[in-house]
Amino acid sequence: MKVGVIGVGNLGMALAKKACKNAEVVAVKRKVVEVEGVEVTDRIEDVGDCDVILVALKPDVFRMELERIGRVAGEKPVVSFAAGVKLDEMRRHIKIPFRAMTNIATSLIAYWPAETFQHISFLDTEFIECSNEGELDIMTAYLGSSPSILAYLMHTFILSAIRDGVDYAKSLKVAVSAFKATAELYDRLGLEGVLKKIATPAGTTIEGVIRVSEAQRALIEALSATSSKARVI
Repeated sequence: MKVGVIGVGNLGMALAKKACKNAEVVAVKRKVVEVEGVEVTDRIEDVGDCDVILVALKPDVFRMELERIGRVAGEKPVVSFAAGVKLDEMRRHIKIPFRAMTNIATSLIAYWPAETFQHISFLDTEFIECSNEGELDIMTAYLGSSPSILAYLMHTFILSAIRDGVDYAKSLKVAVSAFKATAELYDRLGLEGVLKKIATPAGTTIEGVIRVSEAQRALIEALSATSSKARVI
């Protein structure tokens, strides 16, 4: 299988590296660099013989290149990871368009429509099928952008530990461990289960839990603002 990746910035590079584990990859980047396992070129035309083309361009750049990409792709499927560029917009120039969304960790990929999966299943990761294109747009915030937002929460955790007397290296290690453990426990037990397992009557945990409402509101506002922006790009 041969895969083309157009737009090798941070996300495109992550996709190219993921794809090269199971496919031959040709990646299009403005400045040609050496990438192990990936053929890098500065010509979009070089992906014309690929079986599937992944697009990780910025929305404005993708729109400028839609017609050109459509000519190169011909009857080949094109899967866009560009935020905001709708399928109807793609169809004006691209015959077989699909959409997906992920982040630079590429540990989970959301996609729409259902047929998209057959064109990205070679990527060694987890997948989630969206119910409609609107939900895929929302995933721009909750999957694509969220690591940047959540990183600030982790950094705040680290700052708090430092303020209470823990050095930076230990604070960082504890923060990473705590966030990983929280994800695993929440996935397995849910919020109520986590509270039952950890929060004891009149103990230390409840003192922090009753103070997190402001942080909850701030996180909801941050993610919702990102989601709103994704709808109008």
